[in-house]
Amino acid sequence: MEIMKYAIQGYEDVAAEHLLGIFGNPIKHTLSPVIHDTLSDALGLSERYVPFCVEDENLSRCVKLAYDEGVLGLNITVPHKQHVMESLVDVDIAAKTIGAVNTLVRVEGGYKGYNTDMPGLAKALETEGIALKDETVIMLGAGGAARAVAYMCVSYGAKQVYIVNRTYAHAQAIADDMNAFAGKTVVQAVASEDYKSIPDGKYLMIQCTSVGLHEGDGMPFDFGDTFYAMAKAGVDLIYNPAQTPFLKEMEKLGVPAVNGLKMLLYQGILAYELWNDLTVSETLTDKVYLALQDAIYGKKRGDNIVLIGYMGAGKTTVGKALAKKLGYEFIDTDLYIEAQEGMTIPEIFEKKGETYFRTLETNVIKELREKTHCVIATGGGLPLRKENSDLLKEVGTVYYLMADADTTYARVKHCTNRPLLQCDDPYAKIQAMMKERGSVYARACHIRVRTDCGTLEEVMDEIK
Repeated sequence: MEIMKYAIQGYEDVAAEHLLGIFGNPIKHTLSPVIHDTLSDALGLSERYVPFCVEDENLSRCVKLAYDEGVLGLNITVPHKQHVMESLVDVDIAAKTIGAVNTLVRVEGGYKGYNTDMPGLAKALETEGIALKDETVIMLGAGGAARAVAYMCVSYGAKQVYIVNRTYAHAQAIADDMNAFAGKTVVQAVASEDYKSIPDGKYLMIQCTSVGLHEGDGMPFDFGDTFYAMAKAGVDLIYNPAQTPFLKEMEKLGVPAVNGLKMLLYQGILAYELWNDLTVSETLTDKVYLALQDAIYGKKRGDNIVLIGYMGAGKTTVGKALAKKLGYEFIDTDLYIEAQEGMTIPEIFEKKGETYFRTLETNVIKELREKTHCVIATGGGLPLRKENSDLLKEVGTVYYLMADADTTYARVKHCTNRPLLQCDDPYAKIQAMMKERGSVYARACHIRVRTDCGTLEEVMDEIK
């Protein structure tokens, strides 16, 4: 294939039924192959993802070559996101409004362009419990990424968006375009020297500049703690390094904040779904995210398998079967504690209290960091302490086993050794506790797996 002469070193001899790829320059350090090859391997599809280094003057020719030679789909990155539109047979309305395309999908006669950055970031925010509808937002920066973020905010129903930028005209151009799209004034440009004109309040703050990419970078704007304390949640589109000065500022102020790695994840997931006309499961999405983290930040956990979740989720049943299948040791943290204390869990609760028991759990996790080749089933309340959930991610890969309330109640209703269910209405207690703990479990895990559908063997296959 002639298109392969543009492939970067190491990809020249890739063989698969279908090719996927990315056009950019520079492109050597792209992480996109991690996303798409992980998906193809997991789904059993004969597809391989190739980075192509394409110069501006070759862009149109390479798009045509890729289509003529059967390339299934492409991502587009800098510096081609705008110019590539000239080589497409169609462009999605969102990509037109943003003015940038990052995904090409095969259609009759050529490729259609999409922009998955915006819905990718929206999905990333959703997983962090951030809903954009009726939200007030402060955006820092007015470059190409900011245009996509502003479109996302308007599209998802944000009430008010302030774009702060040193060059006021750039922010105003985005505001004008987005307000025209919305049919009302939602977005307001703010010159950086006029930042104090933004009303006091609590905002979702999104850092859209490139400041923070390089060692020695400071804050995107030196506005001081009072300004940044207006954030109720922070997002930095940068994902490497994992902790930018902006994110460190959020941490110092006690504001929950995330970097841009999940945006990278979900924009890639959405592109893959478009190319293959399929839906990627939550479990597989989590596995791809873990692969990305390992590729960028390095693997920082043991080889153990850790199972968390609410009571009745199947931690013991799945854990014992999985340990037998893999030849691993099985450890139940509740039984481990009972053996150490010489008392049952209900007795520990009754005689020494829940706080004492939770401290025992923390001590057990610290001990288990020294273990290898184990399947570890935890008590339902163990990950509720942030210290515990952080420690678990050092012990091994953490799987959140999930089951609905009906399935859970059916599994535990006859149990007499569950202190938290000794009440008048255990089913209502289960519903309330699952609602309260669900987001905590999700943050504490690497990968989510449902246990209320499918066989035991299918559940184990999802894990290992």
